[in-house]
Amino acid sequence: MIVSSVVGQNRRSFFGKVIDEKSLRPVEFAHLKLIGKEEGTTTNNQGEFDLELKVNQMIEIGCLGYTSQLINTDTLDLNKEHLIILTKSIKELQEVVVGRRGYENPAWEIIRLAMKNADTHNLKKTKDYQYQSNIFTHVYIADLDSAFLQKKLVTKAVSKMQAVGELEKDTKGIPIVPVYASHSSSDVIYNGISEDREIKSYKESFLGPEFQNQFKEGLDPEKTTINFYQHWLRFLGYDFVSPLNPTFKNYFDFELQTFEKIDQDWCYRISYTPKRENDMTFGGTIWITDDENNFAIKKITADINRSSPINFIDSIHVEQKLSPLDSSEIWLPSEQLIRMYVGGKLNKKWSKFQVDINTENSFTSDLPLVHSSRPDSSIFTMIDTVKTMGEVKTTSKLIDMAVTGYYRMGGFDFGSLLAIYAQNDVEGHHFQAGGITNTQWNENFVVGGHLAYGTKDDQWKWGVMGKYVLDEKNWTFIYARAQHSLQRLGAGITYPGQEPYLWFQQLWGTFNYPYMLDEYKLSLGSYIAEGIQLRGSFTYKDENYFTTPTTDSLIFNQITTSEIGGSIIFDFGKKYVKSRHLNRYIVANGKLPYISINYSRGLPNVFNATDSYHKLSMSVSHRFKMGAIGRLDYVASAGWTPSTVPFPLLFVHRGNNLKYIYDGSSYNLMGFGEFMSDTYGSIRMFHHFEGLFMNRIPLVKKWNVKTFGIANLLWGGVSQANLDANINPWDKDNPTFGSLDPTVPYVEVGGGIENIFRMVKVIFLYRATYQENASRKYGVMFAIAPQF
Repeated sequence: MIVSSVVGQNRRSFFGKVIDEKSLRPVEFAHLKLIGKEEGTTTNNQGEFDLELKVNQMIEIGCLGYTSQLINTDTLDLNKEHLIILTKSIKELQEVVVGRRGYENPAWEIIRLAMKNADTHNLKKTKDYQYQSNIFTHVYIADLDSAFLQKKLVTKAVSKMQAVGELEKDTKGIPIVPVYASHSSSDVIYNGISEDREIKSYKESFLGPEFQNQFKEGLDPEKTTINFYQHWLRFLGYDFVSPLNPTFKNYFDFELQTFEKIDQDWCYRISYTPKRENDMTFGGTIWITDDENNFAIKKITADINRSSPINFIDSIHVEQKLSPLDSSEIWLPSEQLIRMYVGGKLNKKWSKFQVDINTENSFTSDLPLVHSSRPDSSIFTMIDTVKTMGEVKTTSKLIDMAVTGYYRMGGFDFGSLLAIYAQNDVEGHHFQAGGITNTQWNENFVVGGHLAYGTKDDQWKWGVMGKYVLDEKNWTFIYARAQHSLQRLGAGITYPGQEPYLWFQQLWGTFNYPYMLDEYKLSLGSYIAEGIQLRGSFTYKDENYFTTPTTDSLIFNQITTSEIGGSIIFDFGKKYVKSRHLNRYIVANGKLPYISINYSRGLPNVFNATDSYHKLSMSVSHRFKMGAIGRLDYVASAGWTPSTVPFPLLFVHRGNNLKYIYDGSSYNLMGFGEFMSDTYGSIRMFHHFEGLFMNRIPLVKKWNVKTFGIANLLWGGVSQANLDANINPWDKDNPTFGSLDPTVPYVEVGGGIENIFRMVKVIFLYRATYQENASRKYGVMFAIAPQF
């Protein structure tokens, strides 16, 4: 219905007011579109509009919850103000929730409609798709001051770069200095669970230690897409609240700003602002299409400022534009920019790192794509030129030693540096030298070894290893090792190429149940299908036990085993990075848990083996978001052996002999070799409350510290057959080893504060059971875990 009223000025424009038919209230944010044209406008909070016209034409007027109208301006007097009366749509009224006093934020309804259609548009909800991804990652030193630029090394480096090309400058006109660059092109296939990336081209240069494929396989793919259709956005190891979270009103303030055209799509532009600056939330603007495209996300910007609780990050800015994949309703980001400023929170006087990650995804679409200009490739020449400077080489080596625990000499890494010297009650002074080749020597083959000597026992120890990856895509490998070394029961076996921290933990202190180990092991593994890996092994071990002044006598002094083993591992959706020693580390967890099922068979009389046994074990680990109360990491495991064996062949539960250093894979108030079982079940839980509590305390929230809780529970027991087989002949009333009461679990509980000084955890633990002979009932422990 149209009513002409007040006389206006002589001009060629369509202007007036839009009101509701029944209430006669102004209708704000109603949109007016010129049919077949790009132009349009939106009513203000008084329902007023003014649309310039060049010629008479058709106009569509509509708003959420109302029936749209078509108006032909040929029939109107454009010199008068026009009153547009819209009628409520019965169909759309069913979607509207009326708030108190009859009013609700109009942006809320659009957000609800976007969530309602999220599964239709979400790229992770479809079964399969493919596209080409081009990623350009650049890291700069930014926010430099004049004093830093005048340093001799910096001046020399900047001069070398400027000889190659002009450096970019910040808003103050100060150069930003590139330190890392990578350009990659990949074909991506999504199978409904995980992405398979076939890298077509890759180029990388780093003004620092060379981490080889770690950026190539891990960091770049992880930042190709941020999926805003998820309720929780996984980024930098944190879970951020999405503006499409069902509880969006608890986290954001929304404002519907206008109705405008982005490329070929009409969109509602909505701003969203975090209610609390310390929450894990972005703020920014989201453009959601109208009902013609079923309220899909067309474009979004997201920002986090310095007050966020993220370690080391000053700010994050994300820009993303999406387009429909093929002719389907799946919307995939065609362009994305992530810009982060890293490091300024450590010290305001320090310079920051500017990290730019540009992504262009190409795929067949009905809509034209607008691609950003590709970065200048001269950045590689700039970095490679500076890398030849002696001072830069020295700094890079020092950083590399701190990160890896090895001293790199081309294709060979000397170390581990943490195992060069140690002290314990068996060896006295322990000295060790060795090393391992890296992927610079051969991309698919590494060999290593070490030689060690103890001054007290006057014994030489040695170990060698080798690993060959036949097929990197399916991770088909052969691994072999041999060693003659000192070990301690319950600590886990040390071997050539092992992580430096584990060497450090097990070489120091008092040895309970020490033994000399001669070991020969061969193992193979491969993926037989996506997310399903098989492994098999043969291990020969000759363990020669001996007593020390601090340990009891044993009823045996030698155990010889020949063992075959097999495992099946399910790791759907996991993403790995390959280290320079051909180990693999998880850089992204999928939706499904990691499951490992293992079987071992001790073969009697093979290479003079003394024991026959069967062992079966299983473990499940997972990380998942629990809404507003935080994130839970857990590991559940169980094991069973029906065999009668000497107690070292039972399941030896791992303790921790470091009094103040927390080990996430151990029972931290349990000693090495304190408890053993032939049947057990356990669960270890670490719950991060994020900022749930601390962000609500006015003074404390500025510190950005977070709370967590820990619960470690272990049920176990030993059969009567195994108890009888391991009776202490010198004291039959006392067992030769420790075991659990099947009716009483071992329990460690506690909690603490993390993110102290951006990287320190303080853990308070209490041993709730088996306190009688415990060396520690309480523990205050620390862990250094630098995380973003």
